[in-house]
Amino acid sequence: MPRPCRPQPALEAAVPADTRAHETPAHDTPAHEAAARAALDAFLDALNSRDLTAWARTLHYPHVRVHEGEVTVWEDEAGYVERSTPELALLVDSGWARSGWESVELSQSSPDQVHALVRFARYDAAGERTGSFDSVYVLTRRSERWGVLARIGFPAV
Repeated sequence: MPRPCRPQPALEAAVPADTRAHETPAHDTPAHEAAARAALDAFLDALNSRDLTAWARTLHYPHVRVHEGEVTVWEDEAGYVERSTPELALLVDSGWARSGWESVELSQSSPDQVHALVRFARYDAAGERTGSFDSVYVLTRRSERWGVLARIGFPAV
């Protein structure tokens, strides 16, 4: 069952206290959220390693990406590696050296699915930030393994 959303401070007075009592305290991260966050970090670590096979293994399939008004679906790891090879080459040619999380908020979660609102930045070899992007990642647990099932990207901020 999804964890209830935390009320915003301005709205907290309007939410009955017995509703707020069922929230998970910020310092008490559920195990499934910690596991999903670890999978999210593994995704970015694999991208930064430039090992497309390792990167493909951080995903679940079919994998979906919504970006720049297009929907891309990869059916399996081999297809992901094949179709991502030229994309990664273009990214490297643009001066990209690595990416990093600027923020991660696990906005909705259940024991088998977590939605992460993220902002990541791209950096060049000198460590200069070259762009920042907001996205929604859907992480799922299948056969006891967490992976990224879908990514929805927004234009650079």
